[in-house]
Amino acid sequence: MPGTSRRGRATVEHLPPHHDASPTAPLYPIGGNADDEAGQCLRGTHTTTASLVAHDTEIADREAGEGEAGHGRRVIQLPPADLADLIAEVREQWRRRQAWHRAEKSLTLQAKALCRRLAEGGDKKEADKIYGAAIGKGSHPMGEVALAAMFPLTEARDGVERHRRAVEKRLVALAKGLPVAPWVEATRGVGLLSLAAIVGEAGDLGSYGNPAKLWKRMGLAVMPDGGRQRRVGGVEALDHGYSPARRSVMWNLGACIVKAGGPLKVIYDARKVYEAERVETKAHAHNRAQRYVEKRFLRDLWSQWRKGEGGHLMDGTQMAGAALTH
Repeated sequence: MPGTSRRGRATVEHLPPHHDASPTAPLYPIGGNADDEAGQCLRGTHTTTASLVAHDTEIADREAGEGEAGHGRRVIQLPPADLADLIAEVREQWRRRQAWHRAEKSLTLQAKALCRRLAEGGDKKEADKIYGAAIGKGSHPMGEVALAAMFPLTEARDGVERHRRAVEKRLVALAKGLPVAPWVEATRGVGLLSLAAIVGEAGDLGSYGNPAKLWKRMGLAVMPDGGRQRRVGGVEALDHGYSPARRSVMWNLGACIVKAGGPLKVIYDARKVYEAERVETKAHAHNRAQRYVEKRFLRDLWSQWRKGEGGHLMDGTQMAGAALTH
């Protein structure tokens, strides 16, 4: 039963175990919808909503190191119960999606490795032609042989892909219930699946004390020495707290923003001109400008999330004006 610990902090009752093996079965109730099987969680899962949110908040504080000095331990403001449950399910479904996506890539690589064994001298270009012929793209004398060798792998991959797409549809449906969904849908180049990905990786955005902490979580921070956050070894790895998976989410989102146009693309273009005078190549200018836009989007997303929690969201016209003026 819910109660209070010795330190006066609220505790949360564990939810009952879930016995549905459906690939899109919810982890937590999300508002009473008949399709959501309210009150159920995954088999053997005993992590509570409060502990998930508290864990993410503590990680954000530890990684960013930008809290107010001299104020002691920060009090964690938990979101409303229904929002916390929604966030927890988004996180679980996103982790499931990522695991299956990795499985797809692994099966593809194994299939291509078989084709390389069939190629003369193990030539990679020859192996790619064999693989293409096996999946119906092009022709090669060894195509049918490769298809027979690859079939168990490609059959398994097709099954995983089917379930992965089902989870992605569920993530989009879940993201529509998040407080910033209207703002995200009004932003060109960004979709609800991207929003689900960010929440899946970062958790409750309102638990981050400022945008810099969210940047740190998503791999976009500037380190104390002035360098960018990146993958490093040794003791420095703890300070950087870099995750290639989280950085990949933001890089893909930034690429979509640049291709889609709109207010953020205007900001990208202006930043690219500015960066071109500071770096040696156009590629460097592009990368730095895209990174700038990714950070700008995260900053605005964090701000909109906070406004949503306070009961106020900007409409699409206001959003576009804010993107141009900030």
